[in-house]
Amino acid sequence: MTTNSWITYEYLASILPFFMLILWQRKHEAPISNKEFYLLVTFAVYIIACFHFTQAGTLYDLLQHHQMETPNAINLHPFSTGINLLGYLLNVVLFIPFGFLVPRLWKQFNRWYVIAFFGFLFSLFIETSQLFNERVSDIDDLIMNTSGVLLGYFLFWIWKKITIRSGKQIETFSLSSHNLFLYMLVLYTGRFFFFALT
Repeated sequence: MTTNSWITYEYLASILPFFMLILWQRKHEAPISNKEFYLLVTFAVYIIACFHFTQAGTLYDLLQHHQMETPNAINLHPFSTGINLLGYLLNVVLFIPFGFLVPRLWKQFNRWYVIAFFGFLFSLFIETSQLFNERVSDIDDLIMNTSGVLLGYFLFWIWKKITIRSGKQIETFSLSSHNLFLYMLVLYTGRFFFFALT
């Protein structure tokens, strides 16, 4: 398989269960507007990209290695392995969209400390999943990722203020709060069970 084929397969493993859930919700629950749908798809594509670039663990990884990694694969000492400015920058940049998109889709989460908390949990989840595939779960990544979420929220806040001062309004949405967790869980579950990198 070519690299593009693998990436397509990786995205389909997550996005197809997500689309099935969205279609079911549009039929059986409160209708989702077209604008909400497009933003949700953007959010889903972003979350899958996070799984791709961080190499979030899968069932295939767990079966290949037979067990989760030992405590030696967990670094709980901040900045103890040297300063990697490029790595830190990439971790920050990767999580900026999370801090920007979540308050746009779920305005009930429009508080910096709430966004930081959920961003921290998302990063912690990814770091934990990396124990499946012989990667190191590093507190430095957790710190930088959460910083990226806060920066994303700060950019959203600035954009909102500038837009309001110009006499316009930013359309935010109040999707059910449990859907944030449900969508992310479905996206990861698709990857966990259906994506096998051989």
